Amino acid sequence: MPLERMGATASFLREFIESVPGAVYAKDCEGRILLGNAGFAEAVGWEAGDFVGKTDMELLADKALARAVMENDRQILAGRSRRQFEEELRSGDGVASYWLSTKAPFTDDSGRVAGLVGVSINITERKRLEDRERLLAQEIEHRNKNLLGVVQSIVQLSQGSSAEELREAIAGRLQALDRAQGVRKLERRRPIDLRDLVLEELAAYDLNVGGRVRIEGPAVPVSAEAAQPLAMCFHELATNAAKYGAFADEAGRLELTWDRLRSDDSQWQIEWRESRGPAVTPPRRQGFGTRLIRSLVEQQLRGAVTLEWAPSGLCCVIRLPSEFG
Repeated sequence: MPLERMGATASFLREFIESVPGAVYAKDCEGRILLGNAGFAEAVGWEAGDFVGKTDMELLADKALARAVMENDRQILAGRSRRQFEEELRSGDGVASYWLSTKAPFTDDSGRVAGLVGVSINITERKRLEDRERLLAQEIEHRNKNLLGVVQSIVQLSQGSSAEELREAIAGRLQALDRAQGVRKLERRRPIDLRDLVLEELAAYDLNVGGRVRIEGPAVPVSAEAAQPLAMCFHELATNAAKYGAFADEAGRLELTWDRLRSDDSQWQIEWRESRGPAVTPPRRQGFGTRLIRSLVEQQLRGAVTLEWAPSGLCCVIRLPSEFG
């Protein structure tokens, strides 16, 4: 049906473009706005109107983004074809929005290109979700690589005098890793706290009777990347204490404390100190548990570890950069 028979007037055209969702606009070959609907006014931050005759450089707060939009328009006019772009706009207070813009040239009665028309749909929420999914995929990939590194260390540094002893050593370390993964599930409700990580590893030893264990330190939310190697360190220390140290004797005591270093606020210090257990003698060679702890602290956590086999009991001091939590 011809537009004339539909009563096509300026009023009809105005009502039509206002009914289209998103921003609808037309520009001449110099980039001056010929018309725009309320969606366009909101997009460019001129909701009061009065944008006709102005260019994007005059309308948009971010001039670099305005030049990018005008370059897209130039390509449309030069190519004489419809194209689609993702365009970023930024309000005067710096808030970014993202738009999927479809633009096409229009001609005058002589067939010459006179400008372009466009429709832009706000895709800011979609972009946010896409960015979140991309970051989540990157995080999963990073965590998997980190987990693989820990498992490789466990297998490489485990040893036993028999196949069964080796199996038990590896199984114990993997169970410690699984417990760390279980604590990480709490992340949905609250951050992983260092105290929770410690208590999970010590739960199997039933050591709270008679005040045999003192745990003291401020609340520290531990990152997922640090939780796995830290849990493994506590497992190695607890296993050693059960075999040779404070947990092997009912009189044995453990003090586990942590705090920021007074001399260097950018570092944390975790101290595992055993006492009153069987007499301790320094090992003649570095055992596999010791090697695993050093590997986890130095390579996975980018920290430093000191082990002292005092006659009264083992003392392990772990220093970590502040960002471990």
